[in-house]
Amino acid sequence: MRKKSLIILSILLLVIGFASVATNLIINNTLNIGYNNTFLDDVVFIKTKTEGNASISEDGKTITYDAKKISAMNEETALTFWVKNKNTQYDADVTINCGLNEASSTLNDLVNISVNPSSFTLASNEFKTGEVKVKLKSVVTEEKYGTFTCELVATPTEREIPGVITDTCIKDLNGAEPLISGELIPVELSNNGSVTYSDQGESWYNYCEQKWANAVILVDSPSKTYNVGDIIQESDIESYFVWIPRYRYKLFHANQADGTTSKLSESIAQEIEIEFESKDTPVSNGSKDGEWLTHPAFTNFDGNGMWVGKFEIGYKGATSELSARVSSSDPTKIQVKPSVYSWRSNAVGNFFKAMYNYNRELDSHMMKNTEWGAVAYLSHSRYGINTEVRINNNSNFLTGYAANTKDAGSSATANQPYNTETGYLASTTGNITGVYDMSGGSWEYVAGYIDGKAGSSGLTLEEIRETYTKYIDVYASDSSTTTYSRRILGDATGEMGPFYSSGNYRNNWYDDYSDFVYSSYPWFGRGGYYSVGSRAGQFSFIRGTGGAYSDGSARLVLLG
Repeated sequence: MRKKSLIILSILLLVIGFASVATNLIINNTLNIGYNNTFLDDVVFIKTKTEGNASISEDGKTITYDAKKISAMNEETALTFWVKNKNTQYDADVTINCGLNEASSTLNDLVNISVNPSSFTLASNEFKTGEVKVKLKSVVTEEKYGTFTCELVATPTEREIPGVITDTCIKDLNGAEPLISGELIPVELSNNGSVTYSDQGESWYNYCEQKWANAVILVDSPSKTYNVGDIIQESDIESYFVWIPRYRYKLFHANQADGTTSKLSESIAQEIEIEFESKDTPVSNGSKDGEWLTHPAFTNFDGNGMWVGKFEIGYKGATSELSARVSSSDPTKIQVKPSVYSWRSNAVGNFFKAMYNYNRELDSHMMKNTEWGAVAYLSHSRYGINTEVRINNNSNFLTGYAANTKDAGSSATANQPYNTETGYLASTTGNITGVYDMSGGSWEYVAGYIDGKAGSSGLTLEEIRETYTKYIDVYASDSSTTTYSRRILGDATGEMGPFYSSGNYRNNWYDDYSDFVYSSYPWFGRGGYYSVGSRAGQFSFIRGTGGAYSDGSARLVLLG
Protein backbone atom coordinates (compact mmCIF):
# COMPACT_ATOMS: atom_id res chain seq x y z
CA MET A 1 0.00 0.00 0.00
CA ARG A 2 1.34 3.38 -0.99
CA LYS A 3 2.21 5.69 1.83
CA LYS A 4 1.20 9.35 1.39
CA SER A 5 4.19 11.67 1.35
CA LEU A 6 4.28 15.39 1.92
CA ILE A 7 6.57 18.13 0.77
CA ILE A 8 6.34 21.27 2.82
CA LEU A 9 8.17 24.28 1.47
CA SER A 10 8.20 27.30 3.72
CA ILE A 11 10.01 30.58 3.23
CA LEU A 12 11.05 32.99 5.93
CA LEU A 13 11.29 35.59 3.18
CA LEU A 14 13.58 38.52 2.50
CA VAL A 15 14.71 40.82 5.24
CA ILE A 16 14.99 44.51 4.43
CA GLY A 17 18.74 44.68 4.59
CA PHE A 18 21.59 42.52 3.47
CA ALA A 19 20.84 39.20 5.07
CA SER A 20 20.01 35.66 4.12
CA VAL A 21 17.07 33.45 4.92
CA ALA A 22 16.43 29.75 4.46
CA THR A 23 13.52 27.56 3.47
CA ASN A 24 13.05 23.84 4.13
CA LEU A 25 11.65 21.16 1.88
CA ILE A 26 10.58 17.96 3.64
CA ILE A 27 9.37 14.67 2.16
CA ASN A 28 7.40 12.10 4.19
CA ASN A 29 7.13 14.34 7.18
CA THR A 30 5.28 17.35 8.42
CA LEU A 31 7.37 20.21 9.68
CA ASN A 32 5.93 23.33 11.27
CA ILE A 33 8.20 26.31 10.86
CA GLY A 34 7.50 29.41 12.86
CA TYR A 35 7.18 32.49 10.66
CA ASN A 36 9.58 35.28 11.56
CA ASN A 37 7.54 38.49 11.35
CA THR A 38 10.67 40.62 10.98
CA PHE A 39 10.82 39.49 7.35
CA LEU A 40 8.68 40.86 4.54
CA ASP A 41 6.00 38.81 2.82
CA ASP A 42 7.50 39.45 -0.59
CA VAL A 43 8.91 36.16 -1.92
CA VAL A 44 6.03 33.79 -2.61
CA PHE A 45 5.16 30.71 -4.59
CA ILE A 46 2.60 31.41 -7.30
CA LYS A 47 2.21 28.04 -9.05
CA THR A 48 3.18 24.36 -8.88
CA LYS A 49 3.23 21.45 -11.31
CA THR A 50 3.62 17.78 -10.43
CA GLU A 51 2.37 14.31 -11.24
CA GLY A 52 0.75 14.16 -7.83
CA ASN A 53 -1.30 16.73 -5.98
CA ALA A 54 0.19 19.97 -4.75
CA SER A 55 -1.28 23.07 -3.21
CA ILE A 56 0.04 26.47 -2.18
CA SER A 57 -0.98 27.97 1.13
CA GLU A 58 -2.96 31.20 1.12
CA ASP A 59 0.06 33.23 2.19
CA GLY A 60 2.16 31.75 -0.63
CA LYS A 61 4.91 30.46 1.69
CA THR A 62 4.12 26.74 1.79
CA ILE A 63 3.70 24.04 -0.84
CA THR A 64 2.16 20.74 0.27
CA TYR A 65 2.96 17.87 -2.08
CA ASP A 66 1.64 14.33 -2.29
CA ALA A 67 4.82 12.72 -3.57
CA LYS A 68 4.85 9.98 -6.13
CA LYS A 69 6.22 6.60 -4.98
CA ILE A 70 9.36 5.54 -6.82
CA SER A 71 10.24 1.84 -7.07
CA ALA A 72 12.11 1.17 -10.34
CA MET A 73 15.71 2.10 -11.09
CA ASN A 74 16.02 5.60 -12.61
CA GLU A 75 12.41 6.41 -11.75
CA GLU A 76 11.89 9.99 -10.56
CA THR A 77 9.49 12.10 -8.55
CA ALA A 78 9.56 15.81 -9.23
CA LEU A 79 8.02 19.06 -8.12
CA THR A 80 8.12 22.16 -10.33
CA PHE A 81 7.47 25.47 -8.64
CA TRP A 82 7.24 29.11 -9.63
CA VAL A 83 8.58 31.62 -7.12
CA LYS A 84 8.20 35.40 -7.34
CA ASN A 85 9.98 38.29 -5.69
CA LYS A 86 7.25 40.86 -5.06
CA ASN A 87 9.58 43.30 -3.37
CA THR A 88 9.93 46.60 -5.27
CA GLN A 89 13.15 47.63 -3.51
CA TYR A 90 15.36 44.54 -3.60
CA ASP A 91 16.52 41.96 -6.09
CA ALA A 92 17.67 38.62 -4.69
CA ASP A 93 20.61 36.33 -5.40
CA VAL A 94 19.24 32.84 -4.80
CA THR A 95 20.97 29.50 -4.22
CA ILE A 96 19.31 26.14 -3.46
CA ASN A 97 21.09 23.18 -1.92
CA CYS A 98 19.42 19.84 -1.25
CA GLY A 99 20.44 16.83 0.80
CA LEU A 100 19.07 13.93 2.82
CA ASN A 101 18.39 14.55 6.46
CA GLU A 102 20.73 12.89 8.94
CA ALA A 103 18.19 10.24 9.89
CA SER A 104 17.87 9.26 6.22
CA SER A 105 21.60 9.16 5.43
CA THR A 106 21.43 5.42 4.84
CA LEU A 107 19.60 6.22 1.60
CA ASN A 108 22.61 8.04 0.12
CA ASP A 109 23.46 5.12 -2.13
CA LEU A 110 19.85 4.70 -3.29
CA VAL A 111 18.66 8.13 -4.39
CA ASN A 112 19.97 11.21 -6.11
CA ILE A 113 18.48 14.58 -5.24
CA SER A 114 18.87 17.46 -7.66
CA VAL A 115 17.51 20.97 -8.11
CA ASN A 116 17.60 23.04 -11.27
CA PRO A 117 18.53 25.81 -11.32
CA SER A 118 20.63 25.67 -8.20
CA SER A 119 21.47 29.38 -8.34
CA PHE A 120 19.83 32.35 -10.03
CA THR A 121 18.97 36.00 -9.62
CA LEU A 122 15.38 36.92 -8.87
CA ALA A 123 14.88 40.56 -9.79
CA SER A 124 12.31 42.79 -8.18
CA ASN A 125 8.84 41.78 -9.43
CA GLU A 126 10.32 38.85 -11.32
CA PHE A 127 9.27 35.19 -11.18
CA LYS A 128 11.24 32.08 -12.07
CA THR A 129 10.68 28.37 -12.30
CA GLY A 130 12.57 25.69 -10.40
CA GLU A 131 12.38 21.92 -10.17
CA VAL A 132 13.37 19.50 -7.44
CA LYS A 133 13.86 15.84 -8.48
CA VAL A 134 14.41 12.69 -6.46
CA LYS A 135 15.72 9.83 -8.62
CA LEU A 136 16.08 6.17 -7.60
CA LYS A 137 19.56 5.08 -8.71
CA SER A 138 19.65 1.54 -7.34
CA VAL A 139 17.38 -1.49 -6.99
CA VAL A 140 15.27 -1.49 -3.81
CA THR A 141 14.08 -4.80 -2.42
CA GLU A 142 11.89 -3.40 0.34
CA GLU A 143 9.97 -0.22 1.06
CA LYS A 144 12.09 2.53 2.52
CA TYR A 145 11.14 6.01 3.63
CA GLY A 146 13.23 9.08 4.09
CA THR A 147 13.21 12.82 4.27
CA PHE A 148 15.37 15.46 2.69
CA THR A 149 15.79 19.17 3.01
CA CYS A 150 16.34 21.79 0.36
CA GLU A 151 17.67 25.05 1.68
CA LEU A 152 16.87 28.14 -0.35
CA VAL A 153 19.12 31.06 0.53
CA ALA A 154 18.12 34.45 -0.83
CA THR A 155 20.44 37.41 -0.40
CA PRO A 156 18.73 40.73 -1.11
CA THR A 157 20.59 43.22 -3.28
CA GLU A 158 19.60 46.86 -3.30
CA ARG A 159 17.96 48.41 -6.36
CA GLU A 160 16.41 51.72 -7.27
CA ILE A 161 12.86 52.20 -6.03
CA PRO A 162 10.50 52.57 -9.02
CA GLY A 163 8.80 55.93 -9.38
CA VAL A 164 11.34 57.80 -7.24
CA ILE A 165 13.42 60.49 -8.91
CA THR A 166 17.12 59.74 -8.66
CA ASP A 167 20.25 60.96 -10.40
CA THR A 168 19.75 58.26 -13.04
CA CYS A 169 16.44 59.77 -14.14
CA ILE A 170 17.51 62.15 -16.89
CA LYS A 171 14.96 64.90 -17.34
CA ASP A 172 16.23 65.87 -20.79
CA LEU A 173 15.56 62.31 -22.05
CA ASN A 174 19.17 61.76 -23.18
CA GLY A 175 18.57 63.44 -26.53
CA ALA A 176 15.10 62.01 -27.18
CA GLU A 177 13.33 65.31 -26.42
CA PRO A 178 10.00 66.00 -28.16
CA LEU A 179 10.22 67.47 -31.64
CA ILE A 180 7.81 70.26 -32.60
CA SER A 181 7.43 70.71 -36.35
CA GLY A 182 4.80 71.35 -38.97
CA GLU A 183 1.36 72.09 -37.52
CA LEU A 184 2.14 70.78 -34.04
CA ILE A 185 1.75 73.22 -31.13
CA PRO A 186 3.30 72.36 -27.73
CA VAL A 187 0.72 72.55 -24.95
CA GLU A 188 0.33 72.00 -21.22
CA LEU A 189 -2.87 70.50 -19.83
CA SER A 190 -4.24 71.54 -16.48
CA ASN A 191 -6.02 68.94 -14.40
CA ASN A 192 -9.43 70.19 -15.57
CA GLY A 193 -8.41 69.81 -19.22
CA SER A 194 -7.64 73.46 -19.96
CA VAL A 195 -5.04 73.66 -22.76
CA THR A 196 -2.29 76.32 -22.70
CA TYR A 197 0.15 77.10 -25.52
CA SER A 198 3.50 76.12 -23.95
CA ASP A 199 6.79 77.99 -24.17
CA GLN A 200 8.50 74.56 -24.13
CA GLY A 201 10.24 75.51 -20.91
CA GLU A 202 10.95 73.32 -17.90
CA SER A 203 7.30 72.86 -17.01
CA TRP A 204 6.29 71.44 -20.39
CA TYR A 205 7.14 67.86 -19.44
CA ASN A 206 8.97 65.79 -16.84
CA TYR A 207 8.95 62.07 -17.51
CA CYS A 208 10.59 61.45 -14.14
CA GLU A 209 7.35 62.74 -12.61
CA GLN A 210 5.16 60.88 -15.13
CA LYS A 211 4.36 64.17 -16.93
CA TRP A 212 4.52 63.38 -20.64
CA ALA A 213 4.83 66.06 -23.36
CA ASN A 214 1.61 66.96 -25.19
CA ALA A 215 0.94 68.79 -28.45
CA VAL A 216 -2.11 69.64 -30.56
CA ILE A 217 -3.01 70.34 -34.17
CA LEU A 218 -5.65 73.01 -34.69
CA VAL A 219 -8.68 72.88 -37.00
CA ASP A 220 -8.29 74.42 -40.46
CA SER A 221 -9.93 77.71 -39.47
CA PRO A 222 -9.44 78.38 -35.74
CA SER A 223 -11.32 81.24 -34.11
CA LYS A 224 -8.10 83.20 -33.51
CA THR A 225 -4.33 83.18 -33.80
CA TYR A 226 -2.75 81.71 -30.67
CA ASN A 227 0.55 82.66 -29.05
CA VAL A 228 2.62 81.27 -26.18
CA GLY A 229 0.70 81.56 -22.91
CA ASP A 230 -2.74 81.62 -24.52
CA ILE A 231 -5.46 79.17 -23.49
CA ILE A 232 -6.53 77.32 -26.64
CA GLN A 233 -10.26 76.83 -27.03
CA GLU A 234 -11.33 73.20 -27.23
CA SER A 235 -13.40 73.94 -30.33
CA ASP A 236 -10.20 75.05 -32.13
CA ILE A 237 -8.38 71.77 -31.46
CA GLU A 238 -8.59 69.01 -34.05
CA SER A 239 -6.23 66.46 -32.52
CA TYR A 240 -4.18 65.79 -29.36
CA PHE A 241 -0.85 63.94 -29.32
CA VAL A 242 1.56 62.61 -26.68
CA TRP A 243 5.32 62.24 -27.15
CA ILE A 244 6.81 58.77 -26.70
CA PRO A 245 10.61 59.23 -26.44
CA ARG A 246 12.98 56.75 -28.01
CA TYR A 247 14.21 54.19 -25.46
CA ARG A 248 15.82 50.83 -24.91
CA TYR A 249 14.42 48.30 -22.43
CA LYS A 250 15.75 45.35 -20.49
CA LEU A 251 14.34 42.10 -21.86
CA PHE A 252 12.34 40.20 -19.24
CA HIS A 253 10.55 37.32 -21.00
CA ALA A 254 12.15 36.85 -24.39
CA ASN A 255 11.86 33.07 -24.61
CA GLN A 256 8.10 32.42 -24.56
CA ALA A 257 7.30 29.09 -26.21
CA ASP A 258 4.18 28.31 -28.22
CA GLY A 259 1.12 26.96 -26.45
CA THR A 260 -0.35 27.56 -23.01
CA THR A 261 0.09 26.55 -19.40
CA SER A 262 -2.06 27.03 -16.31
CA LYS A 263 -3.28 30.30 -14.87
CA LEU A 264 -0.98 31.51 -12.12
CA SER A 265 -2.42 32.35 -8.74
CA GLU A 266 -1.54 36.02 -9.12
CA SER A 267 -0.39 38.49 -11.75
CA ILE A 268 3.27 38.34 -12.74
CA ALA A 269 3.28 41.93 -13.99
CA GLN A 270 6.59 43.66 -13.33
CA GLU A 271 8.13 47.07 -13.79
CA ILE A 272 9.76 47.29 -17.22
CA GLU A 273 13.21 48.83 -17.04
CA ILE A 274 13.66 51.61 -19.59
CA GLU A 275 16.50 53.94 -20.53
CA PHE A 276 15.94 56.84 -22.93
CA GLU A 277 18.37 57.34 -25.76
CA SER A 278 18.76 59.33 -28.97
CA LYS A 279 19.05 57.96 -32.49
CA ASP A 280 22.77 58.81 -32.32
CA THR A 281 23.26 56.27 -29.51
CA PRO A 282 24.53 52.87 -30.71
CA VAL A 283 21.57 50.52 -31.05
CA SER A 284 21.18 47.82 -28.39
CA ASN A 285 20.47 44.42 -29.97
CA GLY A 286 19.76 42.16 -27.01
CA SER A 287 17.84 38.92 -27.50
CA LYS A 288 17.95 37.25 -24.06
CA ASP A 289 16.49 38.12 -20.68
CA GLY A 290 18.56 40.72 -18.89
CA GLU A 291 19.98 42.13 -22.12
CA TRP A 292 19.01 45.55 -23.51
CA LEU A 293 17.07 46.10 -26.73
CA THR A 294 16.45 49.42 -28.44
CA HIS A 295 12.70 49.29 -28.99
CA PRO A 296 11.96 48.43 -32.65
CA ALA A 297 9.23 51.07 -32.86
CA PHE A 298 12.07 53.63 -33.00
CA THR A 299 14.69 51.81 -35.02
CA ASN A 300 12.17 51.15 -37.78
CA PHE A 301 11.98 54.87 -38.58
CA ASP A 302 15.35 55.79 -37.03
CA GLY A 303 13.79 58.64 -35.07
CA ASN A 304 14.07 60.12 -31.59
CA GLY A 305 10.46 59.32 -30.74
CA MET A 306 6.90 59.58 -32.01
CA TRP A 307 3.73 61.55 -31.40
CA VAL A 308 0.92 59.13 -30.52
CA GLY A 309 -2.76 60.02 -30.70
CA LYS A 310 -3.88 60.77 -27.16
CA PHE A 311 -7.23 59.08 -27.85
CA GLU A 312 -8.67 56.67 -30.39
CA ILE A 313 -9.56 58.40 -33.62
CA GLY A 314 -13.03 59.92 -33.72
CA TYR A 315 -15.20 60.68 -36.75
CA LYS A 316 -15.48 64.43 -37.21
CA GLY A 317 -19.10 65.57 -37.18
CA ALA A 318 -20.54 62.40 -35.61
CA THR A 319 -23.32 63.20 -33.14
CA SER A 320 -24.00 59.62 -32.00
CA GLU A 321 -22.17 56.34 -31.78
CA LEU A 322 -24.20 55.13 -34.78
CA SER A 323 -23.19 58.08 -36.94
CA ALA A 324 -19.52 57.33 -36.18
CA ARG A 325 -19.79 53.95 -37.92
CA VAL A 326 -18.52 54.97 -41.34
CA SER A 327 -16.72 53.11 -44.11
CA SER A 328 -14.38 55.75 -45.53
CA SER A 329 -10.74 56.61 -46.14
CA ASP A 330 -11.30 60.40 -45.92
CA PRO A 331 -8.45 61.91 -43.86
CA THR A 332 -10.40 65.14 -43.28
CA LYS A 333 -12.81 63.21 -41.03
CA ILE A 334 -10.12 62.29 -38.49
CA GLN A 335 -10.12 63.90 -35.07
CA VAL A 336 -8.27 62.85 -31.93
CA LYS A 337 -10.15 64.37 -29.02
CA PRO A 338 -11.73 63.51 -25.67
CA SER A 339 -15.44 62.82 -25.37
CA VAL A 340 -16.06 62.26 -29.08
CA TYR A 341 -17.50 59.18 -30.75
CA SER A 342 -14.85 56.68 -31.79
CA TRP A 343 -14.66 56.05 -35.54
CA ARG A 344 -15.64 52.42 -36.15
CA SER A 345 -17.02 49.98 -38.74
CA ASN A 346 -14.13 50.61 -41.10
CA ALA A 347 -11.77 48.16 -42.78
CA VAL A 348 -8.03 48.26 -42.11
CA GLY A 349 -7.30 49.58 -45.58
CA ASN A 350 -9.58 52.60 -45.11
CA PHE A 351 -8.22 53.36 -41.66
CA PHE A 352 -4.68 52.97 -42.92
CA LYS A 353 -5.06 55.25 -45.95
CA ALA A 354 -7.00 57.92 -44.05
CA MET A 355 -4.26 58.15 -41.42
CA TYR A 356 -1.44 57.87 -43.95
CA ASN A 357 -2.85 60.90 -45.79
CA TYR A 358 -3.75 62.87 -42.66
CA ASN A 359 -0.46 64.80 -42.62
CA ARG A 360 2.35 63.58 -44.86
CA GLU A 361 4.64 66.39 -43.67
CA LEU A 362 4.59 64.73 -40.24
CA ASP A 363 4.73 61.19 -41.70
CA SER A 364 1.32 60.33 -40.26
CA HIS A 365 0.28 56.69 -40.23
CA MET A 366 -1.86 54.07 -38.54
CA MET A 367 -0.27 52.83 -35.33
CA LYS A 368 1.82 49.70 -35.83
CA ASN A 369 1.68 46.75 -33.45
CA THR A 370 5.23 47.47 -32.25
CA GLU A 371 4.30 51.12 -31.67
CA TRP A 372 1.41 50.02 -29.47
CA GLY A 373 3.95 47.89 -27.59
CA ALA A 374 6.25 50.89 -27.12
CA VAL A 375 3.47 52.89 -25.44
CA ALA A 376 2.34 49.91 -23.34
CA TYR A 377 5.88 49.25 -22.07
CA LEU A 378 6.51 52.91 -21.24
CA SER A 379 3.21 52.92 -19.31
CA HIS A 380 4.44 49.99 -17.19
CA SER A 381 7.76 51.60 -16.25
CA ARG A 382 8.89 54.10 -13.62
CA TYR A 383 7.93 56.78 -16.14
CA GLY A 384 4.28 55.69 -16.40
CA ILE A 385 1.41 54.49 -14.23
CA ASN A 386 3.32 51.19 -13.72
CA THR A 387 0.14 49.13 -13.46
CA GLU A 388 -2.82 48.28 -15.65
CA VAL A 389 -4.72 51.31 -16.89
CA ARG A 390 -8.41 51.57 -15.99
CA ILE A 391 -10.89 50.42 -18.63
CA ASN A 392 -12.97 52.88 -20.63
CA ASN A 393 -16.34 51.18 -20.14
CA ASN A 394 -18.45 53.88 -21.84
CA SER A 395 -20.97 51.93 -23.92
CA ASN A 396 -21.50 54.90 -26.26
CA PHE A 397 -17.89 54.55 -27.45
CA LEU A 398 -16.98 58.01 -26.18
CA THR A 399 -13.23 58.54 -25.99
CA GLY A 400 -11.21 59.25 -22.86
CA TYR A 401 -13.55 57.85 -20.21
CA ALA A 402 -12.70 55.66 -17.21
CA ALA A 403 -14.89 53.25 -15.24
CA ASN A 404 -15.91 54.49 -11.79
CA THR A 405 -14.46 51.35 -10.22
CA LYS A 406 -11.96 48.76 -11.37
CA ASP A 407 -14.65 46.09 -11.70
CA ALA A 408 -17.43 48.27 -13.10
CA GLY A 409 -19.39 46.73 -15.95
CA SER A 410 -20.10 48.37 -19.28
CA SER A 411 -22.28 51.44 -18.92
CA ALA A 412 -23.18 54.74 -20.52
CA THR A 413 -22.93 56.51 -17.17
CA ALA A 414 -20.81 54.51 -14.67
CA ASN A 415 -17.68 56.33 -15.76
CA GLN A 416 -15.99 59.72 -15.71
CA PRO A 417 -14.26 61.79 -18.45
CA TYR A 418 -10.51 62.11 -18.88
CA ASN A 419 -10.17 65.36 -16.90
CA THR A 420 -11.30 63.96 -13.53
CA GLU A 421 -9.57 62.06 -10.73
CA THR A 422 -11.26 58.87 -11.91
CA GLY A 423 -10.52 59.67 -15.54
CA TYR A 424 -6.79 59.93 -14.87
CA LEU A 425 -6.73 56.20 -14.01
CA ALA A 426 -7.42 55.40 -17.68
CA SER A 427 -4.26 57.25 -18.69
CA THR A 428 -0.85 55.64 -19.22
CA THR A 429 0.59 58.04 -16.64
CA GLY A 430 -2.17 58.07 -14.02
CA ASN A 431 -2.64 61.76 -14.77
CA ILE A 432 -4.01 63.90 -17.58
CA THR A 433 -0.76 64.01 -19.59
CA GLY A 434 -0.81 60.37 -20.71
CA VAL A 435 -2.38 58.32 -23.51
CA TYR A 436 -6.02 57.21 -23.10
CA ASP A 437 -8.29 54.45 -24.48
CA MET A 438 -5.60 51.76 -24.34
CA SER A 439 -8.05 49.66 -22.35
CA GLY A 440 -11.64 49.49 -23.49
CA GLY A 441 -13.55 52.03 -25.53
CA SER A 442 -13.18 50.37 -28.91
CA TRP A 443 -10.60 47.71 -29.58
CA GLU A 444 -8.12 49.10 -32.07
CA TYR A 445 -6.79 47.70 -35.30
CA VAL A 446 -3.03 48.14 -35.55
CA ALA A 447 -0.82 47.79 -38.61
CA GLY A 448 0.45 44.27 -38.06
CA TYR A 449 -0.46 41.27 -40.21
CA ILE A 450 0.55 37.76 -41.29
CA ASP A 451 2.90 37.69 -44.25
CA GLY A 452 0.96 36.94 -47.43
CA LYS A 453 -2.51 37.28 -45.82
CA ALA A 454 -4.17 40.66 -46.44
CA GLY A 455 -7.56 39.25 -45.42
CA SER A 456 -10.54 41.58 -45.80
CA SER A 457 -8.43 44.69 -45.24
CA GLY A 458 -8.91 46.17 -48.70
CA LEU A 459 -5.12 46.45 -49.02
CA THR A 460 -3.35 44.42 -51.67
CA LEU A 461 -0.20 42.47 -50.91
CA GLU A 462 1.53 44.42 -53.66
CA GLU A 463 0.87 47.83 -52.11
CA ILE A 464 1.74 46.56 -48.62
CA ARG A 465 5.10 45.26 -49.82
CA GLU A 466 5.99 48.00 -52.28
CA THR A 467 4.45 51.19 -50.88
CA TYR A 468 3.73 50.73 -47.18
CA THR A 469 6.31 48.19 -46.05
CA LYS A 470 7.86 50.30 -43.25
CA TYR A 471 4.42 51.19 -41.87
CA ILE A 472 3.21 47.64 -41.24
CA ASP A 473 4.68 44.95 -38.96
CA VAL A 474 4.92 41.55 -40.62
CA TYR A 475 4.48 38.24 -38.78
CA ALA A 476 5.43 34.72 -39.80
CA SER A 477 3.19 33.07 -42.40
CA ASP A 478 2.71 30.00 -40.17
CA SER A 479 1.39 32.02 -37.20
CA SER A 480 -1.64 30.66 -35.37
CA THR A 481 -3.64 31.34 -32.21
CA THR A 482 -1.00 30.35 -29.66
CA THR A 483 2.25 30.70 -31.62
CA TYR A 484 3.51 33.29 -29.15
CA SER A 485 7.12 32.66 -30.16
CA ARG A 486 6.34 34.45 -33.46
CA ARG A 487 6.09 37.74 -31.58
CA ILE A 488 8.28 40.70 -32.39
CA LEU A 489 10.23 41.64 -29.28
CA GLY A 490 8.70 44.86 -27.99
CA ASP A 491 5.21 44.40 -29.44
CA ALA A 492 3.69 43.46 -26.04
CA THR A 493 2.37 40.08 -27.18
CA GLY A 494 4.58 37.03 -26.54
CA GLU A 495 6.55 38.77 -23.79
CA MET A 496 3.40 38.95 -21.67
CA GLY A 497 3.41 35.16 -21.18
CA PRO A 498 3.06 32.57 -19.94
CA PHE A 499 -0.47 32.21 -21.27
CA TYR A 500 -3.46 30.12 -20.25
CA SER A 501 -6.92 29.24 -21.51
CA SER A 502 -10.21 29.74 -19.69
CA GLY A 503 -12.66 29.68 -22.57
CA ASN A 504 -10.38 32.14 -24.32
CA TYR A 505 -6.65 32.73 -24.30
CA ARG A 506 -5.29 35.17 -21.73
CA ASN A 507 -1.96 36.28 -20.33
CA ASN A 508 -0.65 36.00 -16.77
CA TRP A 509 -0.01 39.73 -16.37
CA TYR A 510 -3.56 41.06 -16.02
CA ASP A 511 -5.61 38.25 -17.61
CA ASP A 512 -5.93 40.26 -20.83
CA TYR A 513 -7.03 38.69 -24.13
CA SER A 514 -4.07 36.93 -25.82
CA ASP A 515 -5.16 35.65 -29.23
CA PHE A 516 -2.35 35.65 -31.78
CA VAL A 517 -3.12 36.17 -35.47
CA TYR A 518 -3.70 33.28 -37.84
CA SER A 519 -4.47 32.85 -41.55
CA SER A 520 -8.22 33.59 -41.44
CA TYR A 521 -7.76 36.48 -38.98
CA PRO A 522 -4.42 37.97 -40.03
CA TRP A 523 -4.61 41.49 -38.49
CA PHE A 524 -3.90 42.42 -34.87
CA GLY A 525 -6.37 44.30 -32.67
CA ARG A 526 -5.34 45.83 -29.34
CA GLY A 527 -6.78 47.03 -26.06
CA GLY A 528 -10.15 45.25 -25.92
CA TYR A 529 -13.48 47.05 -26.05
CA TYR A 530 -15.74 48.53 -23.39
CA SER A 531 -17.74 45.43 -22.42
CA VAL A 532 -15.05 42.77 -21.95
CA GLY A 533 -14.01 43.76 -18.43
CA SER A 534 -10.73 42.28 -17.18
CA ARG A 535 -9.90 40.95 -20.64
CA ALA A 536 -9.26 44.52 -21.80
CA GLY A 537 -6.02 46.36 -21.09
CA GLN A 538 -2.89 47.80 -22.64
CA PHE A 539 -1.52 44.25 -22.94
CA SER A 540 -4.63 42.79 -24.58
CA PHE A 541 -4.30 41.49 -28.14
CA ILE A 542 -6.78 39.81 -30.45
CA ARG A 543 -7.05 39.21 -34.18
CA GLY A 544 -9.41 40.32 -36.94
CA THR A 545 -10.09 39.64 -40.60
CA GLY A 546 -9.05 43.15 -41.57
CA GLY A 547 -12.67 43.95 -42.36
CA ALA A 548 -15.03 46.36 -40.61
CA TYR A 549 -16.26 45.72 -37.05
CA SER A 550 -18.80 47.87 -35.20
CA ASP A 551 -16.60 47.85 -32.07
CA GLY A 552 -13.21 48.30 -33.79
CA SER A 553 -11.35 51.59 -34.21
CA ALA A 554 -7.69 52.63 -34.68
CA ARG A 555 -5.06 55.17 -33.57
CA LEU A 556 -2.99 57.84 -35.30
CA VAL A 557 0.80 58.31 -35.05
CA LEU A 558 3.04 61.16 -36.25
CA LEU A 559 6.80 61.08 -36.56
CA GLY A 560 7.63 64.76 -36.96
